[in-house]
Amino acid sequence: MQATPEFDAEIMLNADVSIQGWAVAIATEANLLLEIGKHQEAKELLALQIPLFKQVAERWGKALINEENSYLSTAYRFTNSRFKNHIASERVERITEISLSDRTLSPDQIRSKKTNVDVEFEMSYSSAKFDQTWTHRQIAVAEYLDGLSELSARLEGLESFANLCESRGVKSSREILPGDDAEPGIYILSST
Repeated sequence: MQATPEFDAEIMLNADVSIQGWAVAIATEANLLLEIGKHQEAKELLALQIPLFKQVAERWGKALINEENSYLSTAYRFTNSRFKNHIASERVERITEISLSDRTLSPDQIRSKKTNVDVEFEMSYSSAKFDQTWTHRQIAVAEYLDGLSELSARLEGLESFANLCESRGVKSSREILPGDDAEPGIYILSST
């Protein structure tokens, strides 16, 4: 079954479960290949699957960011003050990574987009047109798209890890990961 990207709760839920399952399958297979020292196979898998995954994320981004009001057809609409308690600026930046129309904008173009969004929300008709229900839908859209962007970034991180494993020539990825007896916390793997 192929889901057409659109703002529909049932379609989004089913697609989200499928997309997350796909990401888990890619990551699991790549991790298993790295664990048994098959770095090249892991890199090939990721090189094939990551672009496909990004295409799906970008299709959903395009469909959910598009608005009938062209000034609001941007991920930067989430920077407006009406969303400040719900959508962090970091989330907006992650969403722009899967928004084809937003990720290549210059700083001046971004400022212009944000200004247009702010002006649109200040117009006299905006309180009726962009009511609380609309705002809640936009918060849900932002959360959904941020999840897709995060999954894409995690797969890219795994690709970097596969490159590190290969460059170090380890027999298993476990050789460069902290062991079971390691202190809990965050570890940074140096490429040197």
